[in-house]
Amino acid sequence: MTTHPTVPERSAVDRTLRILSAFDRHNQILTLSEISRRSGLPVATAHRIVTKLHRLGVLGRTTDGRYGIGIRLWEAGTLAPRSSLVSEIAQSSLVDLHNQTSAVALLVIRDGDESVCVSFVSRDPGHATAPGALGRRRPLHTTAMGLVLLAHTSAATGGEPGSGAPPAAGAGDPALQRRLAGIRRQGYAVAAGTPSPNVGGLAAPVRDAQGEVVAGVGVMTHIHAFQQLQLVSPVLAAAAAVSQGIQAFSGRDRTLDPPA
Repeated sequence: MTTHPTVPERSAVDRTLRILSAFDRHNQILTLSEISRRSGLPVATAHRIVTKLHRLGVLGRTTDGRYGIGIRLWEAGTLAPRSSLVSEIAQSSLVDLHNQTSAVALLVIRDGDESVCVSFVSRDPGHATAPGALGRRRPLHTTAMGLVLLAHTSAATGGEPGSGAPPAAGAGDPALQRRLAGIRRQGYAVAAGTPSPNVGGLAAPVRDAQGEVVAGVGVMTHIHAFQQLQLVSPVLAAAAAVSQGIQAFSGRDRTLDPPA
């Protein structure tokens, strides 16, 4: 007679993903014991999986025996269609936007209740650790780029929610809903003093051939240099240019569909 354990045994894929999820922006290099603790796996199990991942190049190893994300995994990540293709299409527009405004120009996409920066242009060498840095995640309601994405989610616009997608953050907040409605009317979002007190941002939506918002283009700058009226026109122009590029590409390929 076959018996089943009360707690399902974790699959090899689940354990591997737990190992990889142990790494994040604030924990880029970890010891084996740290990987074990952060993944919730026994040290022996973590050691076995980490050894295999290192052998395959998915994880790299420092001279002092710690581990980080390897070049093979980075290469695979750059192939993600929604981020890599949109980034490639948007790059020249981001450069133009940065040159016109002297602000950091960013491209973000939505992942659930967060925005993810997938490309930016800045002359500031310190921007790699700034609020809008590449790969940085932020709750949608905390930045102009995130707000412009949130304003066009199904929950915010009153449409049917996507299949299996979680509700958008702040969907039940009347004040936020009024703010999102204003963003849809004016065509851009503004956020000052968030995600940090000294930052101001302005962003506009990027649309595909079906009119769906697939990304946001915007700028971030020091709050004392933030001039909303001077930023609206170049940001809207950049978003329109990226939208045109995506719409032309979407006629040949359907990998740029927005998230549900």
